[in-house]
Amino acid sequence: MVLKANWTIALKNTALVTIDLQNAFVEQGAPVECAEARDFIPKVNELTRICREVGIPVIHVYMAVRTDLSDIGLLQEIRPREDSDLDTFDGKKGAEPYKDLDVKESDYRVRKNRYSALIPGASTLESLLRGLGRDRLIICGVATDVCVGTTTSDAMMLGFRVFLVSDLTSTLGEERQKVALEVLDRHFAKVVTFDEVKKELRQLKEAVRAA
Repeated sequence: MVLKANWTIALKNTALVTIDLQNAFVEQGAPVECAEARDFIPKVNELTRICREVGIPVIHVYMAVRTDLSDIGLLQEIRPREDSDLDTFDGKKGAEPYKDLDVKESDYRVRKNRYSALIPGASTLESLLRGLGRDRLIICGVATDVCVGTTTSDAMMLGFRVFLVSDLTSTLGEERQKVALEVLDRHFAKVVTFDEVKKELRQLKEAVRAA
């Protein structure tokens, strides 16, 4: 057993997962706009670049449902989707990556139709991670207390160690962000900063070069 405080990133079993950095949540005027995400996306791009350099898979998870709402479930009763090109519909602008997010052909893109990408039937994320042999996740994206939070909590319950990058996540308000991070850090993840993750990854990169 390794206590959470001593968890470390490892090149052979870690994946980087971005969550919902798409137009429906990041574009100005989007139905559920997490405006702060636009400010930290350059750092997300730096993180994805470093991960690719050291062989850590980059996985972009995005929210999308059928235009006829047949796979949306109770989400339509909780937050009715608008008839908008910026909402989370297959084939619409809202389901596309935000324009400043650097997505490479070598990256994986995973569609989900629930807040959590890891509940049965929501996506192929778990099977992808298992297939890649990855049981440690660096997670960033939006919203901290909705899709990021539910995916993080389910990941821990399924045996994935999560490194949640606090300053590369955001939600709808400072108080919500603070509470969400406190809960996730206490019960489900190791909450870290971008600088901490970048430092650890650079050390791993240097170790590989020196080997």
